[in-house]
Amino acid sequence: MRRRLAALLLCWLLAPSALASQYAVIIPGSSALTQSFVNALGTALPAANVIPLSPADAIPAGTDAVITMGRSGLEARLRHQDQLPTLATYVTGESLYDYAPSNAPFHALLANPKPARQVSLAQLLMPHARSMGILLSERSQRQRDQWQQAIETNGAKLVSVTVQSQDNLTRQVVDVITDSDILLGTDDSQIYNADNLKTILLTSYSRNKVLIGPSAPFIDAGSLSTTYSTPEDMARSVAYLINQGLPTSGSSYPHYFSVLSNAQVARSLGIPLPDDATLARRLAELEQAQ
Repeated sequence: MRRRLAALLLCWLLAPSALASQYAVIIPGSSALTQSFVNALGTALPAANVIPLSPADAIPAGTDAVITMGRSGLEARLRHQDQLPTLATYVTGESLYDYAPSNAPFHALLANPKPARQVSLAQLLMPHARSMGILLSERSQRQRDQWQQAIETNGAKLVSVTVQSQDNLTRQVVDVITDSDILLGTDDSQIYNADNLKTILLTSYSRNKVLIGPSAPFIDAGSLSTTYSTPEDMARSVAYLINQGLPTSGSSYPHYFSVLSNAQVARSLGIPLPDDATLARRLAELEQAQ
């Protein structure tokens, strides 16, 4: 009798591991970022098996969902014809323009900052801003409605200028900042790239206007502040989506995020700058309240 009870107990103890969820993570290569993300995902999903794969590897049997990192991981995944749910990370909304609609169950967790979050950050740093400017190319016009809704919801006015030609970028930056209190960087690599950044920043700061965003790498170059997601933030956001019920279409922004600011730019323009952790906490509180 005791042996039978012991055997039943052993089966009960082993059952959770046998039934554990399994997630395959397609990584573009081994790097500090991919290792941090995979490790953080294992921590965020302690009861699951997290299996890193290269784009050429086969998806193991028993996988519940596939998580991809970057464009190469997503492209490798889209070549498969199975119907396993897929969650793409480290892709931007702009990059999704290049993919044809897919019948596969696929959701993107975007790497570019959430417009509403950027607008709230701008208002925390410059509470008297009543108009906010954005630059869009012809390719990124579909972003305009999202920015307009975020800005108007926060009681400000949108000033939007379409960049028709890179040769006239300086004039178009002047056009947008003349009628706005602050410039918000958009998810548009045709405008926000290494070749254009100096022109955008010098033109803006010469008129005492600041740039929020468009991403963390632009902070050292002279942007004032931005929201972004660390590998740990992204992994926790993946776990949040899985625990809520993984979407099988559309896109969303990470639930967890951080803030990165340039204190030197703030000092030069006389802008009081709370520390990044305080800004992130205030933004999270605002989102919870909404």
